[in-house]
Amino acid sequence: MRHRLLRYILVAFSLIISGVCAQALDLPTKRVKGVEYYYYKVKKGESLYGISRNLGLTPDEIIRYNPAQANGVHKDDMLIFPVADFQEAAVAEDVAQPEAPAAIVVEEEVAAEVRPSIAVLLPFGLSSAEPSKQNKLALDFYKGFLIATDSLSERSKGLEIIARDTEGLTPEALKKLIATDEALSTAAVIIAPDDEKSIHAIAGAAAQNGTFVFNTLNIRDSLYLTAPNVLQANVPQHTMYRLAVDGLMDTYAGYTPVILHNTEGRNEKESFVDYLTGRYRAIGTEPIIVSYNTNLLMANLEELPAAADEKYVFVPSSGSLAEFNRFAYILKSYRDLLAARAEEAEEGTAVATAEVFGYPDWTAFRGEALDLLHRLDATVYSRFLDEPEGFETRNIAAAFRRWFGGSMIESIPTYGLLGFDTANYLIRNLNANGGEFDPQSPRSYTGIQSAFDFEQSGEGYVNSTLYIINYQPGGRIAARQQ
Repeated sequence: MRHRLLRYILVAFSLIISGVCAQALDLPTKRVKGVEYYYYKVKKGESLYGISRNLGLTPDEIIRYNPAQANGVHKDDMLIFPVADFQEAAVAEDVAQPEAPAAIVVEEEVAAEVRPSIAVLLPFGLSSAEPSKQNKLALDFYKGFLIATDSLSERSKGLEIIARDTEGLTPEALKKLIATDEALSTAAVIIAPDDEKSIHAIAGAAAQNGTFVFNTLNIRDSLYLTAPNVLQANVPQHTMYRLAVDGLMDTYAGYTPVILHNTEGRNEKESFVDYLTGRYRAIGTEPIIVSYNTNLLMANLEELPAAADEKYVFVPSSGSLAEFNRFAYILKSYRDLLAARAEEAEEGTAVATAEVFGYPDWTAFRGEALDLLHRLDATVYSRFLDEPEGFETRNIAAAFRRWFGGSMIESIPTYGLLGFDTANYLIRNLNANGGEFDPQSPRSYTGIQSAFDFEQSGEGYVNSTLYIINYQPGGRIAARQQ
């Protein structure tokens, strides 16, 4: 038996068109929500170039209306073209955008089947004359998501990716969208925007449909504690502190922590330092506090018994670049001094050693500061692994440029990679569970920038994976998951 099924063809970009329209196409048409479209169903063995010749269009024109085909076409792909854009009459104004322009619905006769789907609800700002940085980052996330979807296409036949632009939608409008949009009502997972009210509205509406909500952009929201359908992809702060100190103690077993405290500084990491201090006191180790005024001096370190068999790990109470520059050069000189003493000491004589442990903020360092991290052999904790020169990162960056004609926006995290990793995790999970989503089977996934390992916390689920990253001399990076 055959039934009428809705197929969702992704449109990743706003189609703002002006000037003289192209000639009419020799294709059948369908009217969808009052708008007439030409449509073309890709046949087996057809290429984007061959189709472009048959239709009298350039490949770029086809991709303009069908961005999901930017990396090629496959059998049964449905290409669409608004009829109004292919008339001979000139158009003097921009084409108006629908309220949710991220997907166009085309009806066709296909065999009824269960089609797993993922919905991406983000503020793309497709109708904005001047998209904000948040809009651009959301689009980067979605572009990375599409690249991953394409890379898994052979193993994910039938998977639907649905996108909706949430820019300007109130929480009530989001609830209504999920309640009335058939595609969203059957999605296995919804990726939510980063603002708390939107997450809560989406989660409440999605719960009625048995849909999971994946929060990968908001770090602080704790809805997962009371909502069984919410996954918090960012390690919460209290869990991050625990994992970070676990990583510190594992990496530098037997070391005494030395807290660097600038009496004139921000010291914005004092909550972490307080937690660290409590953990060490619980095992009978009292951290040493070295206070300094504005800039660390070698004299501030003279109180440490550097000639004895001591092992120190320095932990600053600020993660800012400005504060890093106030102590890092002195710590490098101090480490060099200890290394020189070790070379001069008689064989078998123990001397002090010093290491450096820092913060996620440091992963954003570039230039001289990054070089100094490597020279210090520094270790940091972070939710994300930022390795811009890594082989896999460079491969995705190159694919991103090929697909979209530009580079991913530089940020921590890199949103294009975040979208790529998120899609890989979700699609692999759906594949493993016959189109259903199960947060704990399989639990873990390691991507290029993000790692996911969800455990139940409260009613929902929370990611419990943190990176411990070592910036090694010579520009190398070593990372492990804690």
